[in-house]
Amino acid sequence: MRTLRVGHIRDSLKADYSGLIDLTDYEGKPEKQSAPAFLSRALAARAVQRFTGFSAEDSAKTVVDGFHDNGIDALAIDEVNRRLVLVQSKWDGSGDTGLSQGDALKVRNGCSDLFNMRFDRFSPALQARQEEISAALSDPAMTFIVVIATTGRSALPAEAQAVFDDFLDEVNENDPVVSLEVLGLREFHSMVVEGIAGPKIEITVPIEQWGTVDLPYQAYYGLVQASEIASWYESHGDRLFAQNLRKSLGSTDVNEGVTNTLLKQGHNFWYFNNGITALCESVKKTPRGGATHAYGDFSITGVSVVNGAQTVASIHRASRKDETALENARVWVRFISLEGCPPDFAVDVTRATNTQNSVESRDFVALDRQQERLRRDMLLSLRKQYSVKRGENAPAESDGCTVEDAVVALACAHNNPYYSVLAKSSVGRLSENTERAPYINLFNGGTTAHRVWRCVQVMRAVEGDLLVRRAGLVDREFAVATHGNRIILQLVFNQLNLSKVNEPHYDWESELAKVHEITGHVLAALMTEIEWSYPNNYLAPLFKNTTKCRDLANRVEARLAVT
Repeated sequence: MRTLRVGHIRDSLKADYSGLIDLTDYEGKPEKQSAPAFLSRALAARAVQRFTGFSAEDSAKTVVDGFHDNGIDALAIDEVNRRLVLVQSKWDGSGDTGLSQGDALKVRNGCSDLFNMRFDRFSPALQARQEEISAALSDPAMTFIVVIATTGRSALPAEAQAVFDDFLDEVNENDPVVSLEVLGLREFHSMVVEGIAGPKIEITVPIEQWGTVDLPYQAYYGLVQASEIASWYESHGDRLFAQNLRKSLGSTDVNEGVTNTLLKQGHNFWYFNNGITALCESVKKTPRGGATHAYGDFSITGVSVVNGAQTVASIHRASRKDETALENARVWVRFISLEGCPPDFAVDVTRATNTQNSVESRDFVALDRQQERLRRDMLLSLRKQYSVKRGENAPAESDGCTVEDAVVALACAHNNPYYSVLAKSSVGRLSENTERAPYINLFNGGTTAHRVWRCVQVMRAVEGDLLVRRAGLVDREFAVATHGNRIILQLVFNQLNLSKVNEPHYDWESELAKVHEITGHVLAALMTEIEWSYPNNYLAPLFKNTTKCRDLANRVEARLAVT
């Protein structure tokens, strides 16, 4: 049966990818060599399709397999969902082989080299995309899926699983940004039978305080335990969002806010969250729960979450951090049955539920009287524009700045590594509550227009300087200058004289002129300390770790003090 299913997959790959997979490195070689290479690369492309929704043609272009591929056979950047998919593929004609420990170590080492931007260790196909990949790796909100694609067994052998468990523990030390997915014979054969999206999702959902709408179309609604929703994502992943306009978007400020609410105020989650809307092919109530509306079990077929993908993914994220935090959390959910609905109704619901005006943290910041005072003072004292409200055009850099600019600059000038880490990893948390820290430590009666503008000037000068320096850097040095930009900015601020930054007549231009030299010293010292103290750390998560950033800041300042 296994070899029969392998044959089905082989035929499907040939039908979908013939003429699309690059085999120029196999020209002139016998078919017994080129045929397995085609199948392995096509399998990698199909895995990319599964996790990105790319077309077969676009998925084929993500294949980077070749001599010195360093364990990565395909690399796809999903810009919409800010996710990078890394695939290692193994064509197994028997359908019965598992991934070896050696292959697992090769994948782990390849991921490590990629995260540290050691591009010289990869195939020419991957190196040709260095600029694109570097930009993706520099995005602090980017998440990563490592995919093992094989026509062998779906379950990894214990030795290989241990390699990946250790790898995930290390790279996800501070924030779960990397996940592992295994697609084996069962999953790939299911794609042949059911399509790339896989089989219909069927779930049985216990709903509390449930109600129903019968006309014009049937729908059920009520409260669902957060732990139940976490299990949906654990079982089905992003397939839950097949009809959504976007998927889970990884670790964004909004998602972090949802996760933090669950962890800290799970019992109030229903009051703070807008809930989830799901379309389904059918909804049937089971006998469990009887006629009472206090509780009921529902069998739901063909489920797709069309609004609330961020809520679902954030609930799952919270469950990975602290499963007990979900015990008292309830979520408002409505299931809309498409039985008897017009053909375009599903599209209309999806579009409507995703295009309503939302309220962002910037809208609340705009209501703070300190912001209006700063806007007025910037204009009167400095003749600069200060954009606070969402929808306003951002001024040219020479003409002013936005409140987002000010938040990051003031946070890094505060000399608190925790604030610098937030500025890097979750900038929205700096201003999510205008009545408490950290916001009130950044914006208060003592925050002057001169301080805001001058701190923004330093931030821009450091960013510009790092941009120029990165052109001459490679590998980990390039990664430090990219991922470490916020801790570098904090350290530059610490070397400047800010004691008179609020004074209008202070010779600020002389102080600002020091930024280039100071940035060079800080960057060199930071690189040295990282190689001395954290030589094997993945750099992107390193700069999101408050404890390690505080340690690095102390070490760099001590080094600078004696030079």
